[in-house]
Amino acid sequence: MRKWLLLHASLIAGAATASPCAGIDRTLTDAQKHAWAPVIAAQLHVANVDVLQVFRDGDWRVIYVDTHVSDNGFLFYRNDPLHGTYVTTWAGAAMKDEEASIGQWVQKNVPDIPARLTKCFAWHVTQDRDS
Repeated sequence: MRKWLLLHASLIAGAATASPCAGIDRTLTDAQKHAWAPVIAAQLHVANVDVLQVFRDGDWRVIYVDTHVSDNGFLFYRNDPLHGTYVTTWAGAAMKDEEASIGQWVQKNVPDIPARLTKCFAWHVTQDRDS
């Protein structure tokens, strides 16, 4: 009985601290990095980019890149960057208390983006930027 209670308490604690990015696909392969980098660089009119992270929900992607000429930025795509251009970009710093306002900015500037991806992005840039 005691083991069951500890397991149950552990599961409840884990659920309470689950990230809004749980369930968001963050898989980024070397093949994707190499395929996307020149396309994204051309879209941004820079010599090259490094693709650092991706957040994907359905067809939507938020891709974090280093352009080597400006602040690293997040690009919002309705689909794979090989099949379309970005909707908008976001760069800069965000304070922990700006999560709600970042979410509102995404909703305003990225029509039709899944709510789950919006919440993940807003949480990531305000609460979890280093991961």
